Amino acid sequence: MTREIDTFPTPTHVKPKKLIVLSAPRTGTHGLYLALKQLGFKPYHMAEVLATGTSAIKVLTQGMNAEWFHEGSPYGKAEYDKWFADYDVIIEMPFFMLRSVLKTYPDAKFLLTERDPDKWAKSVLNTIGKANERFHKFPMSVFKEFDNFAFNMGVFGSRMMNYVTNGHGLSDEGHKALVENYKAYIADVKRLVPPEKLKVVKLEDGFGWKELCPVLNVPIPDGPWPSLNTPEEFHGIVAPKMKTAATKGMAGVSTIVAVTAVTGWIFRRSLMTILTKLPLGS
Repeated sequence: MTREIDTFPTPTHVKPKKLIVLSAPRTGTHGLYLALKQLGFKPYHMAEVLATGTSAIKVLTQGMNAEWFHEGSPYGKAEYDKWFADYDVIIEMPFFMLRSVLKTYPDAKFLLTERDPDKWAKSVLNTIGKANERFHKFPMSVFKEFDNFAFNMGVFGSRMMNYVTNGHGLSDEGHKALVENYKAYIADVKRLVPPEKLKVVKLEDGFGWKELCPVLNVPIPDGPWPSLNTPEEFHGIVAPKMKTAATKGMAGVSTIVAVTAVTGWIFRRSLMTILTKLPLGS
């Protein structure tokens, strides 16, 4: 089967990567994404996936499937060059394909924002978990069938949440699995990346301009850090995609209902015509 990344053109120029952020989602990464843009960098984050659409979520899902579920070949330099050619910072994507990213960028500068595991698990369940649940409950379970991006986002969300919760979803057991899997991921990062190449920042100790700018050797700007990493902010980002899927879904369902109604009317008319032409019994 042709992978989505194989349909991308080979770039003539690939931006050098100034920083690779190995952080999991829900660890201050959206604020970091906005901050890096404010500093003049071009970061790739889940926000770029949402902005790009169906092709991007397919590339992410297939890369995750290869890394986590051994379905197909993990991405290498050729694939990452196609995906991130125009970006100089990568955020969050390494969480889904850590080993292939580290193999591709052995000389990069790495950043890890670390969060209390219990708080992280609660945040994931309250944001990604709830959004994924909505995709699979009526009416979104129907509406997403009429929107390619929503459909593929549902596929990605289901596989991701099933993996990180060990199949337990939004339950207490799912919470426990998230905690343990997050601890294991953090341990893997610290084991696989040489300490001199990895900057670790704990969110509970504070994360802002003073922690980020020295890593990139840039001046600290005036003004506040651009994001508070709240659940409301997350749902505000996802909401437009949900609305688009709902709009397409309602239009699709309305069309089906209308076609069904017209077809039924034509059938009844045809049936009545046939019946009126039949000879009456003697």
